[in-house]
Amino acid sequence: MYEVKLDAFNGPLDLLLHLIQKIEIDIYDIPMKELTEQYMQYIHAMNQLEINVASEYLVMASELLMIKSKMLLPQTEESEELEEDPREDLVGRLIEYQNYKEYTEILNEKKSERAFYFSKHPTDLTHLEYNETWDSNNTIDLTDLIIAYQKVKNRVEFNTPKTVDIRKETFTIQQATSQVNARLQQHDSFNFFSLFNFTEPVEMVVTHFLAILEMSKSGIVNIEQLKNFDDINIIRGVNYGIER
Repeated sequence: MYEVKLDAFNGPLDLLLHLIQKIEIDIYDIPMKELTEQYMQYIHAMNQLEINVASEYLVMASELLMIKSKMLLPQTEESEELEEDPREDLVGRLIEYQNYKEYTEILNEKKSERAFYFSKHPTDLTHLEYNETWDSNNTIDLTDLIIAYQKVKNRVEFNTPKTVDIRKETFTIQQATSQVNARLQQHDSFNFFSLFNFTEPVEMVVTHFLAILEMSKSGIVNIEQLKNFDDINIIRGVNYGIER
């Protein structure tokens, strides 16, 4: 069995739609004389080129001639009211075929788009299923809940990105050393906490701490605490006042 295609047309309806669009006629009010002439010219052209015309094209040609002849017959007012338009069936088939062509184009576009996707079949996870039961008498201790909360909190803090603010140094160890020396020039010793009013930036406190450690290592100052958790005193060391 062979499928016959004439030019770019898939059957007589496809050819008729092409002719309707070409000669720009209304599909709902087809001038049968003009359409039939155009269609027959195409069939004759195929015969002259010795192309075998499929039987369906010849059937459509006879149908067009029949419709054309019916429309040429004189009609009375009564027959016009009773008889249907002989073109009605042809128009319905053409509109239906036109819709199918549009749907085909849409489906072909969907098919082309779908070719870019790959579908994975569902994975069988039934072997991982289990029945979980809950014992209403099984209570949890508040301490365990607090421990679980702390673990979650630590995990969140660990996974949270940390930001570091790097700024230019505004208070140097040399400046802190000068402040300590200025105090020792006025007093033999002073309380470590008296260096601050507790509104300074943290880096200033750290800088003072590092400066005092460096001065203690060099023997410029001594650090004294009479008992645990008592105030810390900064005292002149053996090398205090010696030019370095």
